Amino acid sequence: MTTPKSLLQKSAPVDPSQVAEYLAQHPEFFIDRDELLRNLRLPHIHGGDVSLVERQVKLLRERNRDIRRQLDTLMSAATSNNDIFSKCQRLVLALLEARDSESFFQALEQSFKRDFKCNAYSLLVFSDDARQINHFTYAMPVAAAQEHVGALMKSKKPTLGMLRPGEQDFLFRDTSDQVKSAAVLSVRTAAAQLLTNAAVTGDQMALLAIGSSDADYFQAGMGTVFIDFIADVLARQLPMRLAAP
Repeated sequence: MTTPKSLLQKSAPVDPSQVAEYLAQHPEFFIDRDELLRNLRLPHIHGGDVSLVERQVKLLRERNRDIRRQLDTLMSAATSNNDIFSKCQRLVLALLEARDSESFFQALEQSFKRDFKCNAYSLLVFSDDARQINHFTYAMPVAAAQEHVGALMKSKKPTLGMLRPGEQDFLFRDTSDQVKSAAVLSVRTAAAQLLTNAAVTGDQMALLAIGSSDADYFQAGMGTVFIDFIADVLARQLPMRLAAP
């Protein structure tokens, strides 16, 4: 009896990548193949073997822990954002309810000190006439401010973190040595806020600086949505408040 030649030939070795690709395309392959599933063995990270089912359970547990950590992070961020929103809400309402210029700037200072836990603040209002409005608000020509904080004024986004010593001394004056981190943002006219190439002069009405004794309170890369909102509110309120007696 002659054996067919085809039966004598050895089959080509199976490419593992082809097996992996096939299983990826047919995830239901092991359905109704329980015995095969139980017999598959995988190396354990601590030595020995574990079944595929045990390995899958372990992976699912690890994925569940990762998802829980992500949820915890999201919940923490949501809680923090809600807290900041409440502070911004109280600040805006206090500014709107201020009866005069003095109470307006008082409300601004109290919010920074009480709600935002900041111990240093400075508001530079650009004006042709240099004068001190109160102990943390100053009016000065743009050119005078540019000499000391020109780089901060040119920035299109709020500056967060550590400042240069000269910038910090100019902005915070007697309280400069208490500042370990700061937020500095431009207050621009409503029209200029829509322009990405707005010039420093003409559209920039003020520069707000807030300082904290906590080195981690303001960090580069943190979100600026709420700080930008405060600047937008000041842009709309400052002109009328400075004009009022």
